[in-house]
Amino acid sequence: MSFEDMDAPRATPDHVVVRVAAAGVNYYDILIRSGIISRDIALPHIGGSDVVGEIAEVGDGVSDWREGDKVIVSPGYPTKPEERGHVPENEASSYFPTGTFERGGFAQFMLVDQRWLLRDNTGLPPEELATMPLALVTAVHAVKTLGQVTPGSRILVQAGASGSGTMAIQVAKAMGAQVITTVSTAAKAEVARRMGADEIVFYKDLDVANAVLEWTGGAGVDAVIDPVGGITLADSLNSLKPRGIVVNFGLTGGAEATIPHLYPFFRSERRLVGSWMGSMEELRFGLDLVRQGRINAALDKTLPLSRGAEAQRQLSAAQVAGKIALLPWA
Repeated sequence: MSFEDMDAPRATPDHVVVRVAAAGVNYYDILIRSGIISRDIALPHIGGSDVVGEIAEVGDGVSDWREGDKVIVSPGYPTKPEERGHVPENEASSYFPTGTFERGGFAQFMLVDQRWLLRDNTGLPPEELATMPLALVTAVHAVKTLGQVTPGSRILVQAGASGSGTMAIQVAKAMGAQVITTVSTAAKAEVARRMGADEIVFYKDLDVANAVLEWTGGAGVDAVIDPVGGITLADSLNSLKPRGIVVNFGLTGGAEATIPHLYPFFRSERRLVGSWMGSMEELRFGLDLVRQGRINAALDKTLPLSRGAEAQRQLSAAQVAGKIALLPWA
């Protein structure tokens, strides 16, 4: 990664230029940079999926937006023109997080199709709001839509102090669930508790599945929300009650996993479901929770954009309890 000057984008038909106030850093940014997502991304590339700011310039055909409007850029959208009307958006074959193939928000200015903008009326500071959209829409899709969490559900959230974990905890609590979560340190446990977790498991010291079964009186949880993958799959499946659901949307714990034993898996009709981001409708649902004060930012620190490489190093080394936001104008 390098910090360089480039020509600022100019507005084109149906597009606006957003002056970026803050951009959140996600593990997905590391996957893009590492070539895990694709080796066909044109270079030089600007990443960044979580972007908030204000409109600096509008192109022809833009009628609903004006210069100075505060906006949130959708953290994902279909990139093929013929699929841009697809609903739900995340089921389109060309749907990717913002900043995957097209330039993202790790810059002072960003060109955005007007249809992928939402009005920012949250009242939150940009650095807090910028930590939320990608994790928020992912959590709503994973917890509410796929995990089928409802009032009274008991769920396990893996990696409760991560960006994805803190958001999944909050969405689950907003849906009326009880939450047990895994962390590695006392500092991360405090973050998870602040997000609303009811019970903490230090996964380095305890057998996670046994701790979950003890917490549920031997019954198991209704759902596991797993942004880790790989090494967590066995514990996730063994923590479930019969006909429970594991929802996975991450691979920080490894890209390959093994079901520990197929007999209890099919005998108890446990389910393993993959989750891919979320729709604009789910994002709006999540932002309504933010406006109601039921979802809060888990901002750990801010850094100037010039230290974007350092932000990714800290995230890779698990030195972040919550999220990092980059400030392009600092």
